[in-house]
Amino acid sequence: MLGQVRGQALKARAYVLAHRKEILFVFLIFLLGFGVRGQLMSYDLMFEFDSYFHARIVEYVATHNFQVPSSDPLAYYELASSGGAPMPSVGTFFWLLSALLFKLITLNAPFSKAAFINVVKFLPAFFGALISVGMYFLGRELYGKKAGITMGVFAAIMPAFAYRTMAGWLEDDSFGFLPMVFGLYFMVKAVKKAEFSRQTLTDAVIAAVLFSIMGWSWGGFLVVPLILVGWFIGTVALMWLRNDTSERILNISKSFAVIFILMSALVTFGIGTGWISGTTGYITKYLPFSSANVQNIAGGGQDTTSVYSVSVGEESKGFPNWGYKYNALIVFPFVALLLLAWRVVAKKDDYASLLVAGWIVLAAIMAFTKLKFTYYFGLPIAAAAGVVVFELFGLVGERHGFEKKTVAFCLGFLFITGIAAGTYFVPQNMPQIEDQGTGWKEAVYWINGNIPEDARLFNWWDEGHWITFIGERSVSTDNRNMFLGANRDMGLFILAKSEDDAFKILHDYNADYVVLSEDLAGKMGSLSLYAYGADDPRKNEYLSGQIPCNSVTDSVTKEVSVRCGQNTIPKAQFDALPFRKIAEPNQLISSTSKAFVYRNEAGTSLFILNRAGNDTFIVTLLFDTENVKRFELVYSNKQVRIFKVNYQ
Repeated sequence: MLGQVRGQALKARAYVLAHRKEILFVFLIFLLGFGVRGQLMSYDLMFEFDSYFHARIVEYVATHNFQVPSSDPLAYYELASSGGAPMPSVGTFFWLLSALLFKLITLNAPFSKAAFINVVKFLPAFFGALISVGMYFLGRELYGKKAGITMGVFAAIMPAFAYRTMAGWLEDDSFGFLPMVFGLYFMVKAVKKAEFSRQTLTDAVIAAVLFSIMGWSWGGFLVVPLILVGWFIGTVALMWLRNDTSERILNISKSFAVIFILMSALVTFGIGTGWISGTTGYITKYLPFSSANVQNIAGGGQDTTSVYSVSVGEESKGFPNWGYKYNALIVFPFVALLLLAWRVVAKKDDYASLLVAGWIVLAAIMAFTKLKFTYYFGLPIAAAAGVVVFELFGLVGERHGFEKKTVAFCLGFLFITGIAAGTYFVPQNMPQIEDQGTGWKEAVYWINGNIPEDARLFNWWDEGHWITFIGERSVSTDNRNMFLGANRDMGLFILAKSEDDAFKILHDYNADYVVLSEDLAGKMGSLSLYAYGADDPRKNEYLSGQIPCNSVTDSVTKEVSVRCGQNTIPKAQFDALPFRKIAEPNQLISSTSKAFVYRNEAGTSLFILNRAGNDTFIVTLLFDTENVKRFELVYSNKQVRIFKVNYQ
């Protein structure tokens, strides 16, 4: 036994010595990927909103013997009588893996919320670095080590992709690309020679399992069946046009069948058949297979009849943000597609390049159509960079030194641009909850320490995930927007004409507290969409706006004024604005329009309202609190207000 161990150790040492340069490159890619993302560990809490939902479920799994709850234990409490809010069908593997990693990293120590938050901040950057390593292996398998290093490095620094794998971004998509990239690696191993053997069968099975893990973890899995089917149809068609042998066509078909059928069975077993309708639905709605779809893409793919689509920024068109998301690196996919088109025609033994081409085209369409899909395009751009490097260096391989230096200079410039963009882009982001101007960080901790554990909170969906994870209290709605009735009723509550009307809406929820942010007084247009629907003319009645303000001192005169947006107001004039509710307009906006203009008591915001906006209940709550009977103000800090409901 000891001899066997010694023999294995010697083999491992020999492998390391033989591959030490490659191991060093892999390690450096990992360090680069983690370094770009991990610098945001400095913040106390996490990014965005969904990170808090996933963290809450991972915490539950880690503290309940790796059991996933059958229904949401904190959100949508009004659904408790009907079994509670159902959990998402996708995500179980991600939650289980994250809980397991937390246990391993903390050596199974007794649970600590502070330690847990540190670990879940670390995990996305760790996953992002591993994905960058996976891109190295994928590129190496496709075109060699130069292409692999290029793919790995550009994946590590790509702003659009780094954004979704920054430290603190604990969402299913931060992990989802990891099994996908390694699945593509094993798929390339299985099909690139158009052979079918025990080894290629093994590679195909591993690819199917990895794709299935992605399906169990993240809804973005829909890109995999689209890429695989597109690759198979295109490759078989090319082989037929090239008069390739029937044996090779059959071998490709066998490998594809193993991957696709096994993957389909495993994903269906894990999450049901919903992924099938999701995939086909994306084809019929977004891919340019019809004139309607082409028009839909050109218009941004926005459903103007959907309240959620109209009111949420991520549903807007993605193309205007390409420069910010990809900078100069956006040249790679366009050059790569030209080179890949030449390659698949000229290289009759290339059976894998259409996989890369299909990935690039699909992700480009997604990123063009929706802002929320722009990060899907990050890895294909890195893959495109690998293709360009491989083909250009192959082209100048026998050329003079000047041509080689020119190519190297251009690629080096893009590499430096990418490094600069990635290292600059990431630190510019700060978790929204850390914004000291809003006061939400302090508010959710106050909720945790001062409100009874069984309390029910009536809230607007924006901060639902923050309240449930940090505050650890039940809410009427959260950022999933899975029960739009709660959003509608909160909108109706805020826009109600009287306290009695508002209380009637709240009474059905039996809420103990109402949690509001004063910025809602500036969002009545959006609130009315939820309250009345996108087609109801009442949504046009409300005009409101909130403008952040800050004091400025003239460097010469030393006079203090208040800057609100683009407007600078003398401090005396600003202080004279009311912070208590008024009955008549106090400002003339234009020659024919009068408005109600308020400042908040802290002097950090300006509110502009029309008559309908001024008559809403939220204005009463914020600016006439003393005269409200059923709602007791128990917490007020910066923009956040918490009211205890009096049912007596």
